[in-house]
Amino acid sequence: MKTFQSLCVFGDSTAYGAWDIEKGGWVNRLWMYFAEHDKNHHVNIQVYNLSIPGGTSDMILDRFESEADMRDADALIFQTGGNDSAYENTPDNFIVSPEKFEANIETIIQKAKVITKNIIFVGFINCDESQTSPVFWRNIYYKNKNINAYNKIMKKVCEKNGILFLDTFGLLNNDDFADGLHPNASGHKKLFEAVKGFLQKNKWI
Repeated sequence: MKTFQSLCVFGDSTAYGAWDIEKGGWVNRLWMYFAEHDKNHHVNIQVYNLSIPGGTSDMILDRFESEADMRDADALIFQTGGNDSAYENTPDNFIVSPEKFEANIETIIQKAKVITKNIIFVGFINCDESQTSPVFWRNIYYKNKNINAYNKIMKKVCEKNGILFLDTFGLLNNDDFADGLHPNASGHKKLFEAVKGFLQKNKWI
């Protein structure tokens, strides 16, 4: 079993916990799980949610090293790809191109390895395209085909580098979304259970 004391999570609004009005998102549910199972403070695992709504792999790459260093991180989880794969106005105008996304994931991994060997990437979830083509707050389109393609890029880079990858695409159904893109409480619960099970399977907990 791996031992760590400072787990930092970097991601976008889904990792941030948007629209889970019950328990604040899958990362906060993970923190609550550790707190509940460590009432005697024998391990005292700190979970830091450093996710930013609207975040992309570009944004993670710009900031994760300094923020992880400030918290003495010895475990890192990244959830990204959804915003990268979205496009604005026209189908070829990706927020982050597939080529740049692949390069970003490669660079994040190399920099993360300097910090710790405990690294996991979580792929982005599917969406309800009837509400995301485009989303109501901006002329940005989220398509499952593109999300899945970016997830496959991430998986390929992780496998090449021996990094754990959790594929959550297809995990949620339309009832698990608050607005077609962001999970509601039931969606975040499913994500939490998937991440917890993955941590247990890989003997992180």
